[in-house]
Amino acid sequence: MAEAKRTTLDKVVTETKKVPAITLTLTVEEAEVLAVVGAFVGGDPDLSARKHYQSVSKALRTAGVRTYGSDPGHPMNQLDRERGTSVYFKTPQPDFRLKF
Repeated sequence: MAEAKRTTLDKVVTETKKVPAITLTLTVEEAEVLAVVGAFVGGDPDLSARKHYQSVSKALRTAGVRTYGSDPGHPMNQLDRERGTSVYFKTPQPDFRLKF
């Protein structure tokens, strides 16, 4: 069963500071579902909200979580592809308004 806990972590921006964070503990099955769902999220990986899933995806891969599996029970093999294929984040447009 999934468990989430609010915490803080160190994140280097221009200086190291405490930022709000969430620690998420998942079973392997839950992590596989998250990885599969995330694999179908589109958008610019640098400019859109998709960038936030990039770090999640990397952490899951580092932990050995697969987005595929030959086992019929793997979440990727349980997708109903007739109902749609993805969620897509829009790329934010630059703000060209004059700033004073």
